Amino acid sequence: MPELTTASLMQNHRAATTLVGMLEGNGRFVAGEPRYKRDIVAAREAAPDQKPSAAVFTCIDSRVTAESAFDCDFGQLLVVRTAGHVPDRAAVGSLEFAAAELGISLIVVLGHERCGAIGAALHAVESDSHDPRTDYLVEQLWQPASQALAEASAEPDTASHAMRLQVRRTVADLGRRSSLEGVLVVGAVYDLDTGVVSLIDEN
Repeated sequence: MPELTTASLMQNHRAATTLVGMLEGNGRFVAGEPRYKRDIVAAREAAPDQKPSAAVFTCIDSRVTAESAFDCDFGQLLVVRTAGHVPDRAAVGSLEFAAAELGISLIVVLGHERCGAIGAALHAVESDSHDPRTDYLVEQLWQPASQALAEASAEPDTASHAMRLQVRRTVADLGRRSSLEGVLVVGAVYDLDTGVVSLIDEN
């Protein structure tokens, strides 16, 4: 177990405080009472420099907008997107840059219901129609899709279960990387219908 230095303790506290603030922002978003307008005035104020407090690694889905969901202003969040939040080299490199150069202490892996990439992977597993030469995303999402289908009797909503498995898998992947040591990585799910962001456990 790594030694808990004063710096690491301060960083963990900062990450936890940032996460609480983001969830409070989500509460404002759901209540229809956002704090930030994100207008041109705010954009100009943030233009000289950026000091994001967290990164959100989420899906490319056009219905999922992290800055709105967490009611954050320009410069407060760094957002990385891939379909199904697959941690490819570019995505991981972007998060590593955010930690090393911008000093973020928190990464939120944000999945969402009715994910098209997850749906495509489930269909490919069910029909056994995967071609690894062309279906990169399906290949990357094959494991959570296969597990969700195998556990369908216990978890009947296979798409939702597969998405949560992929969130946990991504959190575990990022958490193992020495380049992100000291960064708090948490998993969450965005509900498309209600706008609520809920944290999920790692198991």
